[in-house]
Amino acid sequence: MSVVWMINGNGTSTSVPVSVRVTTGPIRIGRSTSPSFTSPTYTSSVSVNATGQAKATLSGLSPGTRYWWRVEDNGTLDTSVTGTFVTAPAASGSPASYTIGCIGDAGITPVVPGVTGSATSRLSNHPVFDTIRLRALAENWLTVVHHGDLHYYDLGSGSHGLSASATVTQYRTALDDVFAQPRQHELYRSCQLAYMWDDHDYGPNDSDSTAPGRNNALQVYRERFATPTLPASSGNPVYHSWQVGRVLHIISDTRSARTGSTMLGSAQLSWLQTLLSTSTADALIWHMPTPWLGQGSDTWAGYSSERSTIAGWLTAGGWTDRMWMINADAHTLAMTTAAGNAHGGFPVALVAGLDATPHTWTSQYDLGMWPGRAQYGTVRVDDNGSDIALTCTLWRRTTPIIAQTVTAGGRARIPAGSPSHVLAL
Repeated sequence: MSVVWMINGNGTSTSVPVSVRVTTGPIRIGRSTSPSFTSPTYTSSVSVNATGQAKATLSGLSPGTRYWWRVEDNGTLDTSVTGTFVTAPAASGSPASYTIGCIGDAGITPVVPGVTGSATSRLSNHPVFDTIRLRALAENWLTVVHHGDLHYYDLGSGSHGLSASATVTQYRTALDDVFAQPRQHELYRSCQLAYMWDDHDYGPNDSDSTAPGRNNALQVYRERFATPTLPASSGNPVYHSWQVGRVLHIISDTRSARTGSTMLGSAQLSWLQTLLSTSTADALIWHMPTPWLGQGSDTWAGYSSERSTIAGWLTAGGWTDRMWMINADAHTLAMTTAAGNAHGGFPVALVAGLDATPHTWTSQYDLGMWPGRAQYGTVRVDDNGSDIALTCTLWRRTTPIIAQTVTAGGRARIPAGSPSHVLAL
């Protein structure tokens, strides 16, 4: 009767969902505002599925408050492992200041391979996960957003000593293997977690809607990750959005509906157009696993007509001078100003890679590019009730590489500013 793994989801100022796997079940989740876990409050009992996994929601929480949580498995509280998170500082629509971490790409030619798993050479237990976790705890980060390639199993390809069948069991095992990496597991239970796959953790390299395990991948994503509301049909892509304070977050599924003619698919495009035209948020952070700027067919360059359509929606909605787009997939840090982005006129950052072969990739970033490992980004939201400043900073370990701020003043837009600093390494 013990915890196998436990991870946070991303929630609101008063509730946070969690996902756990245990050896027995049923479970209850206990929470406390004390790190010593005094006077905990428990959820009702929740049954586990056949693999011992379940999700629960911690509700009735206080805004801007740190909580610690543990899992009771079949009546026994497991005190050996504890999760923690901070709730959003204010309700949706009210001014809120906070920091999110933005990460991606760990497990291809890792310098610190996995300690266990079906294909340890396609996993990572790199110390950068500790670096990010310790910063998240010290600086009270709200969320870490993982922009894909959580692992490099390439399920369905038959590579790396793995079966080509891409079964539900394989997708479950792949996530179990990721959460068995001590440094990753500690990070994902130390702050709210938002996640979207890219190609290698969804299917084979450069995979799309024809991936052999598509439906199994969608099933396991819905089963294992605690997210805001997803599209109703289990066979639909898993795109979604959430709002923290006055800032809208969109996370795009660029794989499971992709065909030769569309990256997002008709349902996701329709949802997106409606969201961008009706949202009353004052700023936008768009989490896009696939690079918006690129030169290859696996980037948005291969879907230039659809990219132009989306750029038109952003322009029509007045979003372009009050947003950031965050990408991963290419194993490098990179950043462009709004003026340097010829495909929409808004700033874009690449926030990779954690532990993956460094890429010297494309020159379409006017502020520069820094290939390497132990790399990630942050976005700091500072909302004083009038102006909202979105500062994206790119990091190698704890060293800042470059930062740029976009400022929106309520519904009156102020164009993106210049880089606040650049440190070439």
